[in-house]
Amino acid sequence: MKMDSVIDFLGFVIVKSFSVFLWCVPLGPALWMGRRMGDIAYCANLKRRAIAYANLKAAFPEKTFKELKAINKAHFENLGMSMIELLKLPVMRSSYLKRHVKLENADRIKSSLEKGKGVILLTAHFGNWEISSLAASANGYTMSVFARQQKYERLNNLLNEFRQSTGCKVITKGFSVKDIIKTLNNNGIVGMLSDQDAGANGVFVNFFNRPASTAQGAIAFGSKTGAAILPSFIWRVGLDRHIARAGDPLELINTGNRESDMKENLQRAANILEGYIKIFPEQWLWSHKRWKSTPQRNVLVLSDGKAGHLNQGVAAAEMVEAALGSRLEARGIKEKPIVKIQTVEVRFKNKFTKSLLNIASLFASKRCQGCLKCMKFCLTKESFDNLKNRYADIVISCGASTVAANIFLKYENNAKNAVIMKPGLGRAGKVDLIILPRHDTLSNFASCPNGQLAKLDRSRVLVTEGALNRITLETMEEAVKKVKGEAWRAKKGVGLLIGGDAKGFRLEKRDVENVLDAVIKISNEKDINIYASTSRRTSQEIDKLVKEKLNGHKNCKLLIIANEKNMEGAVPAIFGLSDVIITSPESVSMISEAASSGKNVIVFGEKFGESRKYDRMVLNLERRGYVNIARPDEIYHKIIEVLGTRPEIKKLNDRVVITERLKAII
Repeated sequence: MKMDSVIDFLGFVIVKSFSVFLWCVPLGPALWMGRRMGDIAYCANLKRRAIAYANLKAAFPEKTFKELKAINKAHFENLGMSMIELLKLPVMRSSYLKRHVKLENADRIKSSLEKGKGVILLTAHFGNWEISSLAASANGYTMSVFARQQKYERLNNLLNEFRQSTGCKVITKGFSVKDIIKTLNNNGIVGMLSDQDAGANGVFVNFFNRPASTAQGAIAFGSKTGAAILPSFIWRVGLDRHIARAGDPLELINTGNRESDMKENLQRAANILEGYIKIFPEQWLWSHKRWKSTPQRNVLVLSDGKAGHLNQGVAAAEMVEAALGSRLEARGIKEKPIVKIQTVEVRFKNKFTKSLLNIASLFASKRCQGCLKCMKFCLTKESFDNLKNRYADIVISCGASTVAANIFLKYENNAKNAVIMKPGLGRAGKVDLIILPRHDTLSNFASCPNGQLAKLDRSRVLVTEGALNRITLETMEEAVKKVKGEAWRAKKGVGLLIGGDAKGFRLEKRDVENVLDAVIKISNEKDINIYASTSRRTSQEIDKLVKEKLNGHKNCKLLIIANEKNMEGAVPAIFGLSDVIITSPESVSMISEAASSGKNVIVFGEKFGESRKYDRMVLNLERRGYVNIARPDEIYHKIIEVLGTRPEIKKLNDRVVITERLKAII
């Protein structure tokens, strides 16, 4: 508390002294000082500069890096000049107004006042909003200004003193409702700002294509008192001239539905402000977190061209919705979460540029925002063009080759990021959330009991039991409907997923034949349906074998040969229809999906050792009760055992822990 008092006192002395100094400085040199102050703030305040740039990029995706940076810098310079003008308010008199401030459409204020119910000048942090009261007072009007209470009392009182020196009245927070209604009932003029984030108490309207929480005050007061609401703005022309324009009265909608009427009226006001900002983008307060409470998140998923990696990235992106919903609920925001997912493939010109970008990412920082020259040099033109103008709140990638681009795009968009698998090269500190499937953990890091890595920042790393996937009850049900398989559920079902060769692994024809024979035997004996699919990795020899064994079989309801004709949603449909799922052992993604289905899972293989990381994953899942392991010649007995004993199914569900951790970065 003492420190706050010291800061308040020193701040008061400094601001007051600087203001007195400025009273003696001609306007031209004073404004030059303001621009330089804005330049210094632009260079030094990286946090606010990054917020402003990201807001600009989201609002104007068509603009180039150079244009966005120019607007951002001009925005800081405008703030610097506005502060200088605020400090010079006590010495600004009628002569200044005649030369520097012009009020347009003053007759609209006059005609509105003639109705006797007061006027609300609805404005924003646009141009130099602090001197808009000068324009009113120069035309014989006294305006009451609604001002936020600042943290430091002396500084707050000093600022209000400057504002009142122009003839306006300051309505402070705490007495605002009573004083505003009293002013309007006395046919007075009230100036209100309506463009700051209003949190859980606001109404969400579309503002530059994103929902923005907007204060209801101006519309509520207008509806209650019958006061005219005039959307009015002031903007800077050149350096030292301003135009203040009173807008046409906002015609309020009143259908009797207060909630929808309020939303529509606020939307109309937001549209008017957006129109002004598009004309004079450098004059709005971009460095404010206008969309802090928005229920919308834009998620960019980077792909390395591998379907499995893309699937994991999209799975994580889909979990953002649940995390966001929980976060909004905790803040008292009742809006439904909106998650917009975009996927873009990252392609390099060659192996050299791929390595170069990885090295460059070690030095990436907030200062890279608005540049991306490294990415432009290293990526193909098509890939870079697809990435450069995309705004994202969260960047997600899976696979080592996409990490560098992920990091650069994080800083470009002032976003949060998540990487699935190891970021490598000592880049963990540049990633907000690292999701590591247990089989992919580094051998020199010991796993902690709580599922994190011992030698990495525990707040950044989450170890999952399997690979991320999109298998849920909803996705399975939807897939079953697409294949029109609801009627097949009258019988039990066995799902069969056949993969192929992988690094350090060869899928033998005889093993697949043993499995097929066992499945067919059980199907014939128990009258059980068969649902089978191969993968693009399956060899022609095994594809041929599967077709020979299952094509035309009376109980084979679904047979997908992926190398001939794949079918979207085939795997979740098989999961949804089956009581037992049998899968080959080489695919982490395929086994993780099966274990996430909530069905009995059998992984076949001759032997599983600790030398291969995929084998370690399967053994770990078996130890934890998520899957069963059997040799190909044991499959028949294992299926009989599973169907007969009906063991309790333990469903792999990494989604819960991932969703919980995502809440921390959105």
